[in-house]
Amino acid sequence: MADELGRFRVLNAKPVNLDGFSVPDPDLGLVAMRSPFDPAPSLVVRDGAVVELDGKGTDEFDVIDEFIARYGIDLAVAEEAMALDDATLARMAVDVNVPRAEVVRLIGGTTPAKLARVIALMSPVEMQMAMAKMRARRTPSNQAHVTNQLDDPLLIAADAASAVAYGFREVETTVPVLGDAPSNAVALLIGSQVGTPGAMAQCSIEEALELRLGLRGLTSYAETISIYGTEQVFVDGDDTPFSKAILTSAYASRGLKMRVTSGGGAEVLMGAAEKCSILYLESRCVSLARALGSQGVQNGGIDGVGVVASVPEGMKELLAENLMVMMRDLESCAGNDNLISESDIRRSAHTLPVLLAGADFVFSGFGSIPRYDNAFALSNFNSEDMDDFLVLQRDWGADGGLRTVSAEHLEAVRR
Repeated sequence: MADELGRFRVLNAKPVNLDGFSVPDPDLGLVAMRSPFDPAPSLVVRDGAVVELDGKGTDEFDVIDEFIARYGIDLAVAEEAMALDDATLARMAVDVNVPRAEVVRLIGGTTPAKLARVIALMSPVEMQMAMAKMRARRTPSNQAHVTNQLDDPLLIAADAASAVAYGFREVETTVPVLGDAPSNAVALLIGSQVGTPGAMAQCSIEEALELRLGLRGLTSYAETISIYGTEQVFVDGDDTPFSKAILTSAYASRGLKMRVTSGGGAEVLMGAAEKCSILYLESRCVSLARALGSQGVQNGGIDGVGVVASVPEGMKELLAENLMVMMRDLESCAGNDNLISESDIRRSAHTLPVLLAGADFVFSGFGSIPRYDNAFALSNFNSEDMDDFLVLQRDWGADGGLRTVSAEHLEAVRR
């Protein structure tokens, strides 16, 4: 507008105003926490079996309720845990004087709705305090994306070697062309063992082929086994929790590390949020992951991060997702693998709480390659941000799993 106030003209040109923002709408599931339609926590056990879960009797169970009721709740501690006040459990998670093992024991007996209510009581700083105590790994680690537009295996191998030199202990690739998956997987596996052996490698593709690559020893872990918080989204994907359990067991049977992927906002994107909050649906996913026998969970928004970030308290909800995984005694791969904003301030604000608190994997995909070569999508931090991230570690005395590399060493491992 020609008569636009100058101060607003400057503000409107800022990158943050390119982001999408949503008005909360419980009917669409566009609520970060505490939807009026979220169920009240409840658990009734009769003759050693769950007959009521979060307000539903067995005749109302969907397939997710059924699986969690059978395999996802420690009935030995359930009565004690469900009887505790929400605030009491929240304080126990934050209190450094309460052992991690005691919190894990009690949370094992809680339902998805109970854990969601406990987490929703915490402030962001309290969540960070709890994360520092509750993560499974004593020392945080990090994961990198290693891809390129052309599926060039030599470049993938060189970039994998570079990523490991910086300290990444997991490297993940994918493909623009599915037929290139085997060569990408081999290149990633070889490159990841140059310089510093022991890093783990995966090729994220269609599930059947990904499993075959793992069974042949071309990958060493998997994480893009997707689970969801409502039955309808499972149906749309021709899946059930039972089929995911079989897939989980198939990977584990050959010694491959295996985690599942969820992440808030997926149900909203699929139009099947059932009026529930993003946090509650993600709590169902995390409970399901525990019931499946998965080693960990990749969450913190992932592909739905833009939806979650668009609503009030969305950033807080993303942090809460990671904490729920830790409280269920699972390995947390904390997201940050999808660009949340073109605003440098906003995307840094998303990652910094996880870096300061520490997660098992601070990123589930730091873009260790240039933005244009990231076949997953832009990560929240990419190769051009590497020095910024290293300085953040230095500024705060935080361990984000990465280290400075000399030009000479980087050239040597790439060659």
